[in-house]
Amino acid sequence: MPIAEISNTSKFRKVMPQSQSYKVTPIHAGASNAYLITGNSITIMVDSGSRGNTHKFKTALENKGLDFQDIDYIILTHSHYDHVGCLEEIRKKSTATVIAHRAEVEYLKRGYTPFPEGTMLFSRLICGFANKFLPDRGRYTPIDPDIVIDGECEIPLSDTTIQILPLAGHTSGSICVIIGKNAIVGDTLFSFMPGSVYPPFANDEKELLKSWKKLLSTGCNIFYPGHGKPFSRARFEKCYRKKKD
Repeated sequence: MPIAEISNTSKFRKVMPQSQSYKVTPIHAGASNAYLITGNSITIMVDSGSRGNTHKFKTALENKGLDFQDIDYIILTHSHYDHVGCLEEIRKKSTATVIAHRAEVEYLKRGYTPFPEGTMLFSRLICGFANKFLPDRGRYTPIDPDIVIDGECEIPLSDTTIQILPLAGHTSGSICVIIGKNAIVGDTLFSFMPGSVYPPFANDEKELLKSWKKLLSTGCNIFYPGHGKPFSRARFEKCYRKKKD
């Protein structure tokens, strides 16, 4: 597939108020969350969950009077198996354009991304065990993305703008998708531990905190993680202050 570029931005703007005609819908696709952004002029899928969950995307689309052919873009927050498991199957069923960060492309083409480093004792143990004894767990059907991005980008629409913001840390090519005041953040943030949104896995924790600062500067109010339920800016800010100090 050819490498293309969408609208690059030299400086990421603060988010605009969200048009009421667009909705973010979580899809619990196995081990992780994927999301649909639907509206008057576009349908975007963010991530594709774990393998064997394509039927959940079909149901979510049908609930909105849509099918796979209506998906315009599939944006990947990163290339771990639990976020790209249904990607190849859904791409075949649709005419969607797949967007990924350049740092994830070689993994996607190979169909394998190593488990990230642990940020806590229990996750370091899990990571070491998985990479040594369960390497096949991280495999998925290889895919070549249509659009490869390096920096901050936009998808301009008639009444709003979808913004794509690189957020290195969990992986070097992690990104988030912003519409209005909502940020779909992949594994840059988690939401299953009380009092914290810090991810149990990240390859570069220093870069992760830089990315958190960048994400907070956008002014987003609601954050949709790859694992767990959406949460507020106040919860995110509280955790950031603790980690920064």
